Amino acid sequence: MAKREPNGRLRTLLTDARWSGQDFARAVNGVAAEAGLTLRYDRTSISHWLAGTRPPAHVVALAAEALSRRTGRRVSPADTGLARPAAARARRHTRPGPHGADALAPDLSAVVAGVREGAAGTGGAGIEAAALLGEIPVYSSAWRPPGWPPPDPPAAPARPAGRIGQHHVDAAEAVLPVFRNADMMFGSGLARPALTRYLATTVAPWLRADAAPAVRHRLLGCAARLAYTAGFLCFDGNQHGVAQAYYRAGLRLGQEAGDPQCWAPVLRAMSVQAHHLGHRKQAWELAEAAAREAGRLPTLQAAFVTGQLAVAEAGCGDRRAAVARLGEAERLLERSAGQRAAIGDYHHAALAHQQAEALAALGDARGAITALGTSLRHRPPGERRARAVTLARLAELHLNQGHLERACATWHEMLDVVPQLDSARVDDAVGRLRARLQTVGGNRTARALLARVRGLG
Repeated sequence: MAKREPNGRLRTLLTDARWSGQDFARAVNGVAAEAGLTLRYDRTSISHWLAGTRPPAHVVALAAEALSRRTGRRVSPADTGLARPAAARARRHTRPGPHGADALAPDLSAVVAGVREGAAGTGGAGIEAAALLGEIPVYSSAWRPPGWPPPDPPAAPARPAGRIGQHHVDAAEAVLPVFRNADMMFGSGLARPALTRYLATTVAPWLRADAAPAVRHRLLGCAARLAYTAGFLCFDGNQHGVAQAYYRAGLRLGQEAGDPQCWAPVLRAMSVQAHHLGHRKQAWELAEAAAREAGRLPTLQAAFVTGQLAVAEAGCGDRRAAVARLGEAERLLERSAGQRAAIGDYHHAALAHQQAEALAALGDARGAITALGTSLRHRPPGERRARAVTLARLAELHLNQGHLERACATWHEMLDVVPQLDSARVDDAVGRLRARLQTVGGNRTARALLARVRGLG
């Protein structure tokens, strides 16, 4: 048995980070929680790592991410001294190259396999899912969206029998709005299992099948849009690690199709998720990468990605840039009359919501309240989940301003919609509502609202 060598590189990094072993363990566990994993490392675990033991590969990626955030510079898994030698990694886990339809189908299959493994919850099953999904999280300082390096030529795996035609792609394109509309009206919980199963049982095998070049090009774009949608549904379900994996699959498929209309909205969605999780710098990097493609996008999608860049810039405290981007997004939206997008659809309600998020991040609560009111007035009736999320945000801002009666009235309006929705984000909003009401329970209006919340179960 080979003698373990103490991990001097990790010890140096912890010294640079000014972290104790317990601090480091807590940070790794926290990054894992963002990806939907439950890890329980402690200072004893870190002592073992410093003595030369090596955790699983996905934990090494989490450790590198935690150290990158703390030190403010890129720390790769290899830099930590925890990564296994390259030859051993290759024997343990061979992954397909990032380009080519033959490589993309196994990648998408791994994602949907990870969903099935992770569905049981946290703990061991979740860790196994993470191993299938690859490096996490994607919004780390070690991840960059543009300029993927050219891969080695992929080996050609055996294709399944049969050949797909235009009618197969027509069928896949026809189901996309069904999943999107179900999500908007009822939340992700009902649509997500059906979409992930469809990707696993139908789309992934098609990607391995024979097809004419024109058919394959259409299929890659459609698969990218379906993966984007699955990622958003997982985001709405608080399955952040799985959402990241679907988004990565969508990026790779969209790039293989050579279509920025497929992959620029994915970068934008990743920015939204990074902002939601509090990673402001990474949210800006992703939004900026998406907005660089605005000139190659239809005007509606250009507005879509530009508005998110405004939110990300506001999150980083850049008021001038955020205001300018909001104006640009509004002008683009005005010029896009009559346009529709399979993904990245956009309208005045969405723009007003982005204005509210940007203003709130810049400390303009009154402006944000006004913008959210505008968003609600323009919100299409079928977008019930978005209405609930907007009402919850508006109520919280009212309460922050000391307007208890307005906040309670807004929350009542949100609760009118809640029974029709299966959405973890909406459930989180109800949980925050319950916690806020506990602090003002002496008020009669608040007591009545709290009683209604308790009645939801």
